[in-house]
This record gives sequence, C-alpha cells and structure tokens, in this order.
Amino acid sequence: MLAGKSTLLRILAGKRLTKTKHCRILGQDVFMNPPGGVVYLGTEWSTNPVVRSDIVVSHFLDSVGGYRHKARRDRLLALLDVDLDWHMHQISDGERRRVQLCMGLMGEWDVLLLDEVTVDLDVLVRADLIDFLISESEERGATIVYATHIFDGLKKFPNKICHMQLGGTPRGLIPWPPLHADKDVGQEDLFTLALGWLREDRDLRREAEKAKGKVRGPKTDTKDRVAFYEKYDYSH
Repeated sequence: MLAGKSTLLRILAGKRLTKTKHCRILGQDVFMNPPGGVVYLGTEWSTNPVVRSDIVVSHFLDSVGGYRHKARRDRLLALLDVDLDWHMHQISDGERRRVQLCMGLMGEWDVLLLDEVTVDLDVLVRADLIDFLISESEERGATIVYATHIFDGLKKFPNKICHMQLGGTPRGLIPWPPLHADKDVGQEDLFTLALGWLREDRDLRREAEKAKGKVRGPKTDTKDRVAFYEKYDYSH
C-alpha cells in the first residue's frame, strides 16, 4: 500500500472521520457503533509521552489487561523477545515497539490493522512476527490489513495485495500469489512489483509538482541565485 495507507487504516479504525461519516467493519459503523475485536496499531504509539514514562513493562502490560490473556501474552513475550523488567523510558524505539505489539496482539482480535509497525524491528523478530500473523489468519480466521513500504520477507504473507496511489486504488485487490497471468502483476516477485509501483507513483507526483511549478532536486535556474547575492551584497 502506498500514498494514503495510513489515512485508510485510521478511517477503518474509526480514528479519522470521513466526509460521508460512514464506514463499516464486521457489519457495524466504526464511528457510531464500533465493533469489538478490531485492533489498530500505528507508528505514533511509541512517541506518546505516556509510554515513555518510568513504568516497568510487567506493570504496563498488567494495566492494559495482560493478566486476562496470560497464555497469549506469554507466547508473545517469548516471540518478541521482551524483558518484563524493562523500564519504558530506558528502552530503544525498537524494544518499545515490541511492547506495543505484545499489548495489541495478546487479545483474540478478529481484525488487525497494522500501519508500518515492523519498521523498527530487527530482522529476526520481524520474521517471527510475520509467522505468528500467518498462523493467526490460518488457524483463527482473523483478517489482517498490513500497510507497509518494506516488502522483504513478505512473499508468503499476503493473500491479497492493494496498491494505493494518490488516495485511490487504481488496480483494486489483487490475489497473491497471482492465480493466473495478470497484466498488472505478471510473474514478478512482490518486491519487484512494489518497486515498479513506487516508480510509477514518483513519476505521477513529479508531473503534478511540475504542473504547479514545483521541482525537487538541484536548481538549474540561476536567476534567483543571482538576485539573492545582489540583494545581500555588502561589498559596496
């Protein structure tokens, strides 16, 4: 998912109101009657000053109901390599992210909305987490919507992919791996496919910026530069 993925997940989680004020998950309106069993995990959590305070991880997890999900909590503590004696204000962003994942995943959710939360995990923990999510989907029938721009190690994870471009979905949902030859997918692996979509997005963005007279990168027009130096020339 690219260009609009975070906004989409926040809408699905009922955290951002739409113009129509209407969005349904599990048959219920997420704004007026939010369904149970929906979990949203986003990147903003680790920067929240509350979770950066001097609180021990074991106390923090108990405060959000960890004792009610002991078996799943303990499984996630081992999988995510979390130390219950950590102090939240002393650990790294990656370690704090592991605590967030343990907190969010220890209940038996039905729909999981993940927004870039694996970006600061190490390779081993990320791989184990992906395996856990696959098992949750296969064994419990849970639905996972995972927005990311990091595609390494995801070959076996999705059963559908969606390209978001400038707030839209130009190709709709695409089965993964492809069931047959698809002109939008071909026989490429997920990383190569996503890389092509990213290049396409960049070209569209550059065209839109050029139409507005905005260009990124080095300035080739020297007129503004000359005018600047003439304006601030104090040698006279």
